[in-house]
Amino acid sequence: MNLLDSPWIPVRADSGRSEFRLLSYRDLLCESGRNWQISLPRDDLELACLQLLVCMTQVMFVPNDDAELRALIAAPLDPVDFEAAIAPFADWFDLDHSTQPFMQTRGVNGEWTSMQKLLPGLPEVTSKSATAHCFFNEVSEATYLGGTIAAIALFNQASNCPSFGGGFKGSLRGAAPITTLVFDTDLRRMVWRNVLTRQRLEKRQIEAPGPTVDKPVWVEPIFEKSIVQWNRIGLMRGLFWQPAHVELINSDAARPCDVLGGNAVTGYSGFRKEKFNFSVEGMWPHPHGAMRFTFKSGELDQRFASFTTTAPAWTQLSEFVVPRSVDDKDAKEGSSPAAPVEQAAILDDAQLQILIGGYRTNKASVLERRHELVGLAQGWRDGKLRLTKLVELGKAAKKALRGKLYFAVRGNKDKEIKGLGAPIHETAERLFYARTENLIHQTFSSDATFREWDKARGEYAERIALHCREIFEELTAPYAMKPELIPVIAWARRALNTDLKKLMEDHT
Repeated sequence: MNLLDSPWIPVRADSGRSEFRLLSYRDLLCESGRNWQISLPRDDLELACLQLLVCMTQVMFVPNDDAELRALIAAPLDPVDFEAAIAPFADWFDLDHSTQPFMQTRGVNGEWTSMQKLLPGLPEVTSKSATAHCFFNEVSEATYLGGTIAAIALFNQASNCPSFGGGFKGSLRGAAPITTLVFDTDLRRMVWRNVLTRQRLEKRQIEAPGPTVDKPVWVEPIFEKSIVQWNRIGLMRGLFWQPAHVELINSDAARPCDVLGGNAVTGYSGFRKEKFNFSVEGMWPHPHGAMRFTFKSGELDQRFASFTTTAPAWTQLSEFVVPRSVDDKDAKEGSSPAAPVEQAAILDDAQLQILIGGYRTNKASVLERRHELVGLAQGWRDGKLRLTKLVELGKAAKKALRGKLYFAVRGNKDKEIKGLGAPIHETAERLFYARTENLIHQTFSSDATFREWDKARGEYAERIALHCREIFEELTAPYAMKPELIPVIAWARRALNTDLKKLMEDHT
């Protein structure tokens, strides 16, 4: 299967309401009017498929300026122009190429591995403990993959996931980075809205010299024990970085793909992988993730945003949208949104919708899959500082609720105030996120939020505070029946009300 001419993109027309089909890359970029949307049974694979399409389009069709990009968003490509642009890349996207298969290495000597290892959260069939089981129903539920899922899974594993384990290298963005892309109801437009102009690539310090110089690692391999400088990694090489030696194993007989189902297709029954040693010096500025900057002992530390806790994505929304400079060394922290989001702030003045996805991990194990669509109302571009205030107010209210309940749990031995004992502060945090989720998303996506700021912000703060008080009362009520626990509950309640009042005043 060649991604440049085979039908492999899993879609439904009319915003997902029509029947399923596999679309070719040519048809996607050269036809219009169907409002295609990616259709897969896993949200992480849907986002990876979109990112793969964006990366393909980015390296083969780099717009020179905003005017050219707007034209590409507005109308399909001429088929003649399409063929001319993909011609230099014809052999690089073939999954079964005899010498340089897509994102693979020929002649891998490693042990046979089940295809499930390419799907985050599924255990290897040979695993005795089967501990990574958060997204599967059967131990062998995905042992045969057709070309569509194999290609998407290969790309996702190399770009967005933890490494295969000890000794294997991970992605250029770290173990499990968050991907943030701009959403559109039409797949063709959405791909182009996430493609950067040449000028913005240069601003991000990414070189795009073209296919004669910039070749992917399966065409021009990384040397064993080599040291790769980040600024020597070009656009093609960086977007399709493959840190492991992987080789798919073709199946002897066709059968339905265990993920897509349907008719029998030729596919893959496993793969071989092997580790090899190399290192990358510096951080390649991948365009699809928000970066954080921190000064530590006078040195600038750069990291891509990731999910390290169970907190929802909105708690990091400021970093996803609002750039914060650290040019002044007195500023200890800063952030840079994903490049397509920054570009949208210039190209668009309407509502912005952001796809946010990633994995929460523990070393090489995936604990949780996190994929959300967050909408920002018209006016978000001019109200970025206000957006930050909304995010910080919500986080501060949660911190106040959790902190005061933690005091109630522990009590105060010096003042002989007995604590509750049970860890209700942890329950409070989960309830806070669950009960405020709709409020927070509605506030961010409402036109009134940025048009009538004072009123909207006040109502938002009041409702956040109300949720905090209700959760506090709900969790402490069973303990209020014991006279010896009334003092600690009363102290915590009074302190919480003081904190919430101060928060509402500080964030006006």
